[in-house]
Amino acid sequence: MRVAPPDDARGGAGRGRLRAAIRRASAAALALAVSNALIACEPTQSTDYPPNDTGAAAEVGTRPLELSPTEFAADLTTPGGIRVKTNGQYKTDAARKAAALAIDRYWNEVRSCAAGVDRPGDTEVRDLTQQFPRHLAVEIANNWKVVEGPTTHRRMQAFPSIARRGSWSTARRRNDALYIVVVPELGGLGPQMVNELNLWLMKNAKVSPAADLVGACASVACVRFNYNNAPSQAWNECRE
Repeated sequence: MRVAPPDDARGGAGRGRLRAAIRRASAAALALAVSNALIACEPTQSTDYPPNDTGAAAEVGTRPLELSPTEFAADLTTPGGIRVKTNGQYKTDAARKAAALAIDRYWNEVRSCAAGVDRPGDTEVRDLTQQFPRHLAVEIANNWKVVEGPTTHRRMQAFPSIARRGSWSTARRRNDALYIVVVPELGGLGPQMVNELNLWLMKNAKVSPAADLVGACASVACVRFNYNNAPSQAWNECRE
């Protein structure tokens, strides 16, 4: 015949099980917090907008895609016509010129890729593509710092993400305007140009392009130029 334990013994055992459960839950929560912190520190090219965001009409609305001079005070224009707000990030005339040429190099890569996926004989898309640089605005971020990703362990320039607190971006764009913010070393500029070109074409072409421009041209190689970014290791894989 089993004898029931006294009430205080049952209460002590219950409290022990409760404390053990709390310890297990606390350990799981700590592991999750550490995991999230590591993920948040990994820099990405864009955390603020999905890479395939085309800026559908319902999202874009009726505002002009091009930022006006009062909205965007450019202090540099590339030879290709792209307006740039440098925020004093390039300290010499040589660095400013090199950055302008590098931005145009990114655009040339994007344009060449886009030409390969356009429908043959689609003159409207070709003409709109040629017009695109004159409507694009690129701002050089001044709130960046050099951070290290836990996966790549590469040190690179990045700025805080707007959409995801605690994470970092090298470039982001608006989905209602032809506007890109990018770090001074220009990491991630190419893919964001592709997205903004896609937005421009979707907004202005009478017949929406059939080609998957974003998917076909997402991998735009980074380029190096005459800019001192010694703390960063991101350029080790970029082309001269």
